Amino acid sequence: MPHWKSIHIERFRRLENLRLDDLGTVNLLVGKNNSGKTSVLEALAVMCNPFSPLNWVNTAWERELKSARTPVLEVLNWMFPHKAPRQNGYEGSAIIEGVWPSGKPLRVEADYHEFREIMLRPSPSDAADSESEELTEYAADLQISVRGVSSRVLNTGRDINEQITHEFRGGRFQVSVEKLPQLPYQFVSPVSHRTNRQLLAALDQVLENRMKAEVVHLMQKLAPDVEDIEIRSPQGRGAVVYLYHSGVGHVPLTVEGDGMRRALAFASAVTLAKNGVLLLDEVETALHPDALAGIFRFLVDVCRQQNVQLFVTTHSLEAVDAMLASVGNEVSDLVAYHLPPRGSDQTVYRLGGKSIRSMRSDGGLDLR
Repeated sequence: MPHWKSIHIERFRRLENLRLDDLGTVNLLVGKNNSGKTSVLEALAVMCNPFSPLNWVNTAWERELKSARTPVLEVLNWMFPHKAPRQNGYEGSAIIEGVWPSGKPLRVEADYHEFREIMLRPSPSDAADSESEELTEYAADLQISVRGVSSRVLNTGRDINEQITHEFRGGRFQVSVEKLPQLPYQFVSPVSHRTNRQLLAALDQVLENRMKAEVVHLMQKLAPDVEDIEIRSPQGRGAVVYLYHSGVGHVPLTVEGDGMRRALAFASAVTLAKNGVLLLDEVETALHPDALAGIFRFLVDVCRQQNVQLFVTTHSLEAVDAMLASVGNEVSDLVAYHLPPRGSDQTVYRLGGKSIRSMRSDGGLDLR
């Protein structure tokens, strides 16, 4: 059963009044560049754990490599719609509402307020009568109001109806509230597979959950000679992910192609998203079209086993066809949403699995 029945993005990034109704177990988001597909995934990520300011920041950073991240306040404030040029600080708000299968709504209202903080520090001069030097830095407040849904949906006896305030100081958070329930989720961006530490941590969880055989099976769809996957510590100098190839032996993941790294990121993420949501952005990145069918079949099968609702963005018609093939006879599990170009008066266009299959098999129509 899908974890989200519908999502209504009233305000978030540059999206306004965008509604996705009757969500399925497998959801495809298609549309032209800059139509907001990634922003929809980010809104879903925020909704899965709206109480944590760190989750808001990490979601904003998903578009960037860790080694080249934008400063925290600069990346965060763009999650709140900008109506005018930024002056001395910035204020904005985001409103997202989700509906659970029970019909209960979860409404999140987040208000962001950025301001200048003036501090005084001693002048470099040693003179006793030297003037202090003025230092101006930006700081921000993020107020999150969550209300509407009984948290019994999230397997707890506490009702969610709280006003939560967190303060930012140079990217550090002062959190003074009890941790509230959240829905597990994993976000795989087009650059996630380039972060070795993230892959290492995810694989560690795969091994702990005893799902290595499933991951190896997926890797074999790209390289049939892969027999094993391990975490090793060459000469005791740190953990490294290795694939074991028959005839070659242990090969570090760092020298494998992007396709192998991407497949491992998918396999790890679907394991960690158990009983939650898996968000895959530009799923075709680094993958040959011939590999898509096998990878999607793996993802759909494991999502069903692990009770995971899947959301996928793509520009690839091959990816659409591969997803159709992966759901098999359970075509009703698949739903596609065509997002209109930004600034257009068009609404989101929804297609059920049977309609998608008919469009592709009967007319060869392009739903992108």
